[in-house]
Amino acid sequence: MNAGFAPYRDFWVRFITSIVLAFFFVFIGSDSISDIINGKYFIQDTLSGFVLTFIVTSYINIITAYLDIHYSWNKFLATRLIYQLIAGVIIVAVFVLAYMYTYLIVLLGFSKTEVTFFTTEFPISILFIVFWNLLYVGYYFYRENKTQKKELENLQEQLFTFQNVITGDESIHASSTTINTEEPADENDFSANATTTKLKILIAVAGNKNIPIPVETIAFFYKSGNYTTLRTFQSDTYLLNHSLDELVSILEESLFFRANRQFIINLNACRFFTNEENGKLALHLFPENEEDVIISQKRAPVFKEWLNK
Repeated sequence: MNAGFAPYRDFWVRFITSIVLAFFFVFIGSDSISDIINGKYFIQDTLSGFVLTFIVTSYINIITAYLDIHYSWNKFLATRLIYQLIAGVIIVAVFVLAYMYTYLIVLLGFSKTEVTFFTTEFPISILFIVFWNLLYVGYYFYRENKTQKKELENLQEQLFTFQNVITGDESIHASSTTINTEEPADENDFSANATTTKLKILIAVAGNKNIPIPVETIAFFYKSGNYTTLRTFQSDTYLLNHSLDELVSILEESLFFRANRQFIINLNACRFFTNEENGKLALHLFPENEEDVIISQKRAPVFKEWLNK
């Protein structure tokens, strides 16, 4: 079983169902409830019925969850139907027969002619086994439908977000066009834009929402594909309608540093840095990033000078 396997979380449903069915099978076909309760085998029969039902429901739970992972209904319909019938119905029915034969004939010593289970209760047991399988199948499709709806909503939100990023404001596109004609991003420096008015608030995009983010709460900006993303010190992530090149001109140079073509970092996000080969530096950030941010040999002295300002 792989790491994603997990049985359905329905312990109390199985527990209560086992109690109810134990009493049901004890009292079925009886004219006098009091005679059954006062009978010699009432407690034994009830406990035996409870144990059998709980084992059966638990087994169907586990085997169905396992098949959901390896043979989902959506991808392997015919194969799954066969496996579910064999593992979830036939094997269970054989187990019920063996269990009750052992209990009634072997342990209690009844003869086959004295026992009505195999002609009366067993067919009902088969119906219950099929019903319990169908419950899990129904829940599987309910859960899949719910998951698909959630994924669709997320895709729609991402599409709306990307449309916002792509379209943006005309002013942003105009400035981005101008900036892209300048020097390569790795050579851009905040000091060249020292006289530009610095922003204190950036407008981030999340679905159809525009969220004002104070710049001092932003740990770093990074380029992800064709989009610019920011991460706050609380590890929240948002998309921006600004390129990294544009951010260079609107952020406070004493607080933010253009580490490379992919990252702009906040001074307070730099936990420590290490010396790498060829004079490069590796920055370790907070919040933690998947990869270290590498500063080139050419930018390393500028970075150290920036730290000392």
